[in-house]
Amino acid sequence: MRFLFVRLSSMGDVVLTTPLIRALAEHIPNAEIHFLTRASYLPLVAHHPLLAGVHSWPPSEEVRQQTWEGVIDLHKNLRTLSLRWKLRYRKFTTFSKENWQKWWMVRKRLPISLSHVVTRYSAALEPWGISPEKVGPAEVHVPPFIQERVRRELHEAAQEGEGWLAVGLGGTYDTKKWPIAYYKELLTQLGWPIILLGGAMERAAAETLAQTLPGPVIVGAGRYSLLETAAAIREAAILLSHDTGTAHLGAAVGTPTVVLWGNTVPELGMTPWQVQHLNIEARHLSCRPCSKLGFASCPRGHHDCMRALTPDYVEMQLRAFRGKS
Repeated sequence: MRFLFVRLSSMGDVVLTTPLIRALAEHIPNAEIHFLTRASYLPLVAHHPLLAGVHSWPPSEEVRQQTWEGVIDLHKNLRTLSLRWKLRYRKFTTFSKENWQKWWMVRKRLPISLSHVVTRYSAALEPWGISPEKVGPAEVHVPPFIQERVRRELHEAAQEGEGWLAVGLGGTYDTKKWPIAYYKELLTQLGWPIILLGGAMERAAAETLAQTLPGPVIVGAGRYSLLETAAAIREAAILLSHDTGTAHLGAAVGTPTVVLWGNTVPELGMTPWQVQHLNIEARHLSCRPCSKLGFASCPRGHHDCMRALTPDYVEMQLRAFRGKS
């Protein structure tokens, strides 16, 4: 029985589909499971031991000619909708995005709490008798040689036994990002070994920030691949992240995660899945959430959702969280 999971992007969303892979494999032991995503996200699933094949978007002739027991669409947009008539299958399933509920939360500030997106994804497995309760943690599998390479770099930079703090500086939307000046103050006060993570867009800021910190500091932003980033987070004692894919990567490798929430809120159902985590947010602000995603700048011009999370407050929360981890 062949199954095809479909999730085209982005990093966090692809990671959050992985709990369903194991749930399906354990429920149907003879299942041959494949995954279809954009080429840039293939590394996130390429080494999963329960996947028989990974495929890049758009679907190849091989994928189109295959007969699937189930096509499980966890992206659900116009592009993936076209798979209904492009692929051969017995069942085509998807999930509820709950966009109306999100609209009410954002536009009318109604106090709604959505089911976690993994729970909503899980509904796509119900035709095969798999309930959301059977879905476990997210998984990203890093080849041992990559893990060892990153571990060696960290070991050479800091004494054995020192707990690294991985810091995810990235984010698609600026309204989800904490000010760099706040990071400088916080990380200087903490005095912990730091790994600065992010994409190419964060590299310059990370390098500038690293020069101001007492050290040891590793700059992985713009230098580490997706799997090297996952490896670095696995080696860390704690991950500090915005509400972005980095937080979900942390959950997938089992690292306790602290999330700084800006214009979005945990009630949108995108918290780190099945891992010890802490949400830090300015709950007193009536303007949150102002979007289910984010903006290039604050619609009201003040960005108080992040400015209110002062370095002193975040430091206090981080130290308390580290004591419990």
